[in-house]
Amino acid sequence: MGANKSIVLPADQVEQICHETGFTPKQLQRLYVRFQELGKRKPATGFLTREDLRIREVALNPLGERLVDIIIQDHGNNNRIDFQQFAMVLARFRRGKATTSLNTKDAKLLFLFSMYDRNHDEKIDRNELKEILKLMVGGNIHDEQIATIADHTIEELDADGDLTITFDEFCKTLSNIDVDEKMSMKFLN
Repeated sequence: MGANKSIVLPADQVEQICHETGFTPKQLQRLYVRFQELGKRKPATGFLTREDLRIREVALNPLGERLVDIIIQDHGNNNRIDFQQFAMVLARFRRGKATTSLNTKDAKLLFLFSMYDRNHDEKIDRNELKEILKLMVGGNIHDEQIATIADHTIEELDADGDLTITFDEFCKTLSNIDVDEKMSMKFLN
């Protein structure tokens, strides 16, 4: 770990990523060290893959694999993610007064919506909802019960009657929730 601490990002890259993400240079350097630690391959490739993101914290979360899918498939290229892409994803979870286009309430809601909308058609259909419900409850509930929950959820949230949940319908459902607080984490200086 001591060797990784000496790895420093080029100054021009630090400035650009800090501007885009709102991270301080010190926060960005800490993220870069963590990024290097996650990349277990020798020599270092400058990219993380799905396997690199299989860490204990992710494995404990029932939606961990889905989160890895979003990071790698939606924000990376060719099933891998570079540091700048990694920082841009994590910037969505940055809390604080200074906002960028990445950590607005809408950006956070869109990220959350993408957890459900895996076919990227801008709607959550019954199958997508059932899939995420299965991930959340595991084998504790039978498939028929999951289907019933999905049907009731869509019935309740679907304002336009198309049997799906649009991004607007999704946002209305979460309008009374402090999304910034719920979808934020503290990044140490």
